[in-house]
Amino acid sequence: TDLVWVFLSKIPTIFQAAFLVAQATAATSTGGDSSLRAAALGRMTTAYTIGATIGPTLGGVLAGNGDYYAGAKLAVVGSLISAVLSLLYLPDGANKEETILAGSDNQNTEMESMTLKKQRSFLDDVQRSKEIALRVWPLLLVKVAGGVCASMHSTAVPLVLTQSMHFEPQQLGLSMSISMFSVAGFGAVAMAPLTKALGSLGMMNVGLVSRSILGCVMAAIVSFAKGSGSGNEESVLFRVIGISMMHSLSQHVLATGLTTQTTGSVEKQEQGALLGLEHSLFSLARIGGPALGTALLGVGAAGLWSVELACGTLDLLLAVSLSIALPQAAKRKGN
Repeated sequence: TDLVWVFLSKIPTIFQAAFLVAQATAATSTGGDSSLRAAALGRMTTAYTIGATIGPTLGGVLAGNGDYYAGAKLAVVGSLISAVLSLLYLPDGANKEETILAGSDNQNTEMESMTLKKQRSFLDDVQRSKEIALRVWPLLLVKVAGGVCASMHSTAVPLVLTQSMHFEPQQLGLSMSISMFSVAGFGAVAMAPLTKALGSLGMMNVGLVSRSILGCVMAAIVSFAKGSGSGNEESVLFRVIGISMMHSLSQHVLATGLTTQTTGSVEKQEQGALLGLEHSLFSLARIGGPALGTALLGVGAAGLWSVELACGTLDLLLAVSLSIALPQAAKRKGN
């Protein structure tokens, strides 16, 4: 019975989609400025990363003091605070309706008012998501394929480090923590200048190419360490931490560049639906990625090389495809 309740307690996680509301607000409130939008999205990731790092640590400390319900109680309080902050600061759409009505012609006011007040059905939302997906499907394809590669890498590397190189849990945890905090710090300050310097296409290409290279470097470090018998020596640990950190930063640059490009490719009122669609597709990618990663690990003696070469090849193909497709799409739109 206790185990059943443990599984049932996970049902409220469906409300984590509320994060999309904040992300959509960050995207829509920056207007057409791509650098500001990238900065806002990067800082959203920073806030989420800090919470995802501090939360488990705090929960472990509270549980370590003997009260296994303290973490859950604190989570409820935190959720209520989030709800209050949302009510206070997030736009509710009323101002949007007033603005639209104020700027419309008198003869169309009644019709527009009726349209605004009309409730959208579930099928209407599905149709709307389909229309959005058809407009930005190349970018969504990159999102899915990139998500599969990220899941394959994040599944395969810890398995190899713990099983083949005998990393201790605290060593693996140190590597993951440093990577997460690096992403948090980088996202808070670097996204706006990086977008101004490279543009969203440049960010995507840099993320894809650097990620493919860093994955192969990680495979080379593992192969050399296994061949020389150095295993989890301190020098190997530092190399693994450094490459893991840079790989995470590359993934973050890619993801932010993608979201900046996709949200800029649709109307402002469609950005929320687009972000929801992106997250749904990315979640599907995370389901299939681990299975593919472990399957490739078991193919022959290549080990991690098989995973990283597959991911690297796909990343490079995606970079080439984006470099061809996006400028052509921009040219057609300009004509």
